[in-house]
Amino acid sequence: MSDQNLAVVKKIYQCFAEDDISGMLEYLTEDITWDHGGNDYTPESPINKLWEGKSGAQSFFETLSDTQDVLAHDVHEFFTSENKVAVTGFYKGRVKKTGKEFSSDWAQVWEFENGLAKAWKLTFNFTAEALAYK
Repeated sequence: MSDQNLAVVKKIYQCFAEDDISGMLEYLTEDITWDHGGNDYTPESPINKLWEGKSGAQSFFETLSDTQDVLAHDVHEFFTSENKVAVTGFYKGRVKKTGKEFSSDWAQVWEFENGLAKAWKLTFNFTAEALAYK
């Protein structure tokens, strides 16, 4: 099962690179939890929070697109274990309103159910991102 899940994660990243959000959503369960907040949900950032459901994930990507320019989204390594896929990478963005740039290495953990992503959690420098919104 982990090989199938890995293939799905790679397709999701390909869709993100091609700005195909509707394509990405096809690989998510209706009740996915999309956690882009880490341990500290920062009010300065409109995206650092827990988004729930496929519609929440779509809202996350709409808000991301409305508020940030993605300058780099590099995927480095993949690790699989049963129903989970962990991925490491690097992100650099610019907040449109302030023009401030930020960057961070990241780790993302995907959890799967019946071939679809059921949960996504990001570990990232949320403080740098939030400060870029100020």
